[in-house]
Order: sequence, then structure tokens, then C-alpha cells
Amino acid sequence: MEKNKKILGMGNAVLDIIFSSDDNQIKKFGLTKGQMSIVDQKTSDETISGLTVRKKSSGGSVANTIAGIGILGQEALFCGRVRDDEIGKDFIEDISKSGVKYLCEPVINGPLTAKCLVFVTDDGERTMQTFLGASVNLEAADIKEEYFENVSILFVEGYLWSSDSARKAIFKAVKFAKDNNIQVAFSLSDSGLVKAFKDDFNEFISEYVNILIGNESEFSALFGQENIDDLNKNIGKLVKLAVMTNGSKGAVLFNNDNFKTFSSFPNDNILDSTGAGDMFAAGFLFKLNQGKSLEESVTFGCNVASKILSQYGARPSKEMFKEFISN
Repeated sequence: MEKNKKILGMGNAVLDIIFSSDDNQIKKFGLTKGQMSIVDQKTSDETISGLTVRKKSSGGSVANTIAGIGILGQEALFCGRVRDDEIGKDFIEDISKSGVKYLCEPVINGPLTAKCLVFVTDDGERTMQTFLGASVNLEAADIKEEYFENVSILFVEGYLWSSDSARKAIFKAVKFAKDNNIQVAFSLSDSGLVKAFKDDFNEFISEYVNILIGNESEFSALFGQENIDDLNKNIGKLVKLAVMTNGSKGAVLFNNDNFKTFSSFPNDNILDSTGAGDMFAAGFLFKLNQGKSLEESVTFGCNVASKILSQYGARPSKEMFKEFISN
């Protein structure tokens, strides 16, 4: 791949609002620790009322990855829908600070911009309550061919699949990508989502995807196996290149019917696991886009992922990544 080319991400545009929390507060809001709940705007507004915000940052899985890529120094673009409201403006301002060009025009009607309330407990576990708002109304009209000029990788978020209009936007984007010899990377995003759309995902990945990214539970949901040898055989039937993150154990690279395991980088100051998988994808795609080997790209992804564990939230600072930016 040509290292001067851009990486374009498509995903839910969500403002993450982060709070320090404890198990009692999580139970009070009727949430299940470590999981995400989807709620309506009224419930989201009632939950946030009276809470002390620790941090705000533009979020969404692929948006996090694209921001990480921008901070690392690669020209990066993001397409996701926000409303022309305060939270939408916060989202655009924050992702732009990462060096990312935000592409889609904010809409003036319809649901408000999405927000995710992230409750982080002392053990670093995150529990989320999400109002998806405008993000799920991304549509084919939002995708313009000029967005794909000088793009080498299109990274698509699986979460978008649950919306009919966003799914149409995905197909428009991947067809542009194929017509312009752009690699399509796809994030599985969530094991529950994979189970709900397993047949759709299999067909989509086989037809359009060059690079598959997900965690152990998502790969298990898609392929029905947890044994690494069985996974390898089945992944090879669907896609040539895949990377599977495995929390503190590191990651596994699957390529042309072979696999290789990679250890995680140690971190003795874990505050929050939010966004570790997103930052792995940032590091991996960043190096891959520079023309580095698959092994170097996965190793770098593991290194970048380890750094984000030492802060609250999924969005790194340039200071946190300074050792990588100089390389």
C-alpha cells in the first residue's frame, strides 16, 4: 500500500461522556456491568442529570480508530452522521483536533446527535448506556465519490449494519472502494450483532472485505468455533487476512490459511479498557498503510492498544502517542 494515501472510516458518530463510577451506581441505573445498553433520548437525559462529567470525547468504534490514525500522523477521514446541535459540534471539534477531516454535513432535522454514557469502575471495566440518535440515520446520500480520492483503506464499522439506511450507505461505499482498488477493512464490532446478522455478515465479508478485524467473542460468534485451528480453517474460507484481538493475551493474525499469535504489551497502570480494541486497529492499519509487514503491523497495534489503558476514555492524546509519532 502507498503510505501517502488516506484512510477513510465509516461508523457511528457518538460523543462519549465519561464518568467515574462504582458497582452500586451501575445497579441503580439498571445497567449490567461490562455491557452496553441502548436507550432512548429521555432515558439518556435522565441518567446524565446530576452526574459529574469526567471527560468528553468524540467516540464510536471506527471514529476512535480513525482519530488514533490521525494522531499517529496519517491523513485520515471520517464519515458519520451528527445533528447540528451542541453535541454534534463537540463531536466534530474533537475529532478534528486529532487531525481527522470530518466529511458529512450535519443535519438540521431528525434525532439529536448520539451520545454514550461510559461508567468506569476502579477495576477499569466500562459499562455503557448509549443513545444512538442521528448516527443510525446515515444514508447513501451521505456517501460521495470524491471522498474516496487518494484513499487506500476504507474501514467500515459493523455497528452500522443494524440500520437499514446505514446498510445502504455501506454498500454504496464498498462499491466505490472496489471500483477504485481500495482495500475494505471491516470491524465485527459486537458479538450480539454478529449473531443477529451472521448470514448477512458471511455474505458481505466474502464479497467485499479484504481485512477482517474483531475480538475473540466476535470471531467465535461468526464462525461457531473457539479452537484456534478450527477458526483458522474457517476464516481462510471467507477472507484472506484477519486479525483477532484477545484482551490481555494479545492478538492473532490469520493470513492465507496460516495463523500467528502475538503477545500484548505489559501495562501496570490500567485505568480504563475503553477503546483498546479500537486503538489496536489504529496501530495495525496505520503500519499496514505504510507498507510494513503484517507481523510489524500487528505488533505495533498491540503496543498502541496497551497505551490507551492508562487513561480514561478511548481517545489518545498526542502526548500519549509521542513515542510513536516520532517513528
